[in-house]
Amino acid sequence: MVRALLASWGLAAEQGPIELAVSELVSNAIIHGDGLIDVRLAVAGDCIRLEVADEGGGPSAPRRSRRQASEFVGGWGLDLVERLSDAWGHSRDGGRTLVWMERRTGGSSPGGDGP
Repeated sequence: MVRALLASWGLAAEQGPIELAVSELVSNAIIHGDGLIDVRLAVAGDCIRLEVADEGGGPSAPRRSRRQASEFVGGWGLDLVERLSDAWGHSRDGGRTLVWMERRTGGSSPGGDGP
């Protein structure tokens, strides 16, 4: 669905990075969160915004790994999101956790929202 949505916005070149970010953030929500997971993808001008929210249950603040690659497998999701994004962050509200990222596309695209 992400691929089709980006293509419909004329942003097929962004499919790889955005699909990877969706995968990492949804994986984190499954592992560290609880309940239903909502994914939202929107574009405004030259910025793609991805939001992944869950019903909480994980740490109060998502954080990047500080371990070395040789120490373990996994745990690199937020490091990848940071490298793929121009900005990212998180918030908690009423027990829900929201992690978001924004990525500039370098061009202008029609606005829209997606799943």
